[in-house]
Amino acid sequence: MSGTYTAVAFERFGEPGEVLAVREIERPALQAGQVRLGVEAVGLNYLDATFIRGGYPVRPPFPAVAGVEATGVVIEAGEGAEQWLGKSVIACPMMPAGALGQEAVVDASLIVERPAGIDIFDAAALPVTYQTAWWAFERGRLAEGETVLISAGAGGVGTAATQLAKGRGARVVTIVGGAEKAALSRAQGADIVIDRLAGGVREQLAAAVDSVDVVVDSVGAEIADIAIDALAFGGRFVAVGQTAGATVIDVTRFCLKNIDFIGLSWGSMYPFVAPGPVAATYAELFADLEAGRISPVISSVVELAEVPRALDELAAGRTTGKIIVNVGTPTGGAA
Repeated sequence: MSGTYTAVAFERFGEPGEVLAVREIERPALQAGQVRLGVEAVGLNYLDATFIRGGYPVRPPFPAVAGVEATGVVIEAGEGAEQWLGKSVIACPMMPAGALGQEAVVDASLIVERPAGIDIFDAAALPVTYQTAWWAFERGRLAEGETVLISAGAGGVGTAATQLAKGRGARVVTIVGGAEKAALSRAQGADIVIDRLAGGVREQLAAAVDSVDVVVDSVGAEIADIAIDALAFGGRFVAVGQTAGATVIDVTRFCLKNIDFIGLSWGSMYPFVAPGPVAATYAELFADLEAGRISPVISSVVELAEVPRALDELAAGRTTGKIIVNVGTPTGGAA
């Protein structure tokens, strides 16, 4: 299948709103073991903005396309992947050949069949955020009755982590930026919400809890420093990102309280090195979603032309939950 397809692409690094444009790009050839997806919906992530800004380890040929989680229908299958043809799937394309377009080419090992009862927009919100949160708690050994601190409680990973932590019987403390985000975090089940815009985060946290057992941090910088100090003896610090800047690690602080430092990047490794456990996690998440135990927080659904603005907003920390891009169906979703 040759020709072109429509995508949101960029020819140079920069802020999404400055460098992204909807344009026609060459359709890549399909290799053995790959499938071509007719994209229906795409979940946006902070990682997309990082890639577009040039902060991702992969230096792409241009034009490049971001987007690492999508739902769609397999419209073409390479040798060895014929069994996927025509199936509705959830996919995790690898940048620079990302999902933000009408089509995406992805290795068949990075797709999973979408259950018919799960809406395409909800499905597009699952892979990065919920798998990251699930594995953060698995690696962090979060147990019933423990206290977890989530450093960006109103974001995609933060809302997913709050829901999953409550499902494990944990007490949840979140840090958010502003009253609207605080209300959203409480609605997801957070027991204690710290508003960093009110100032005195360290003091607010100390007044609310004596210590925490597990930290899930995607912010870094000062917030990570405060969270490390709040950990109990034998606590676990799970780093999943650093949107505000680098996390400074003083080994002595970790040694004195016997704290575990755990680095986690789900998408860069887990689908490749642990496909069986990843598939089992998907099955658990599907069951939780269909039973109503989890529910992705989708703050807005946008069209392809709106992606540059939406990613600017996401990168600036002005969004909540997930932004989903509607590519192939009317706004509102479809089963």
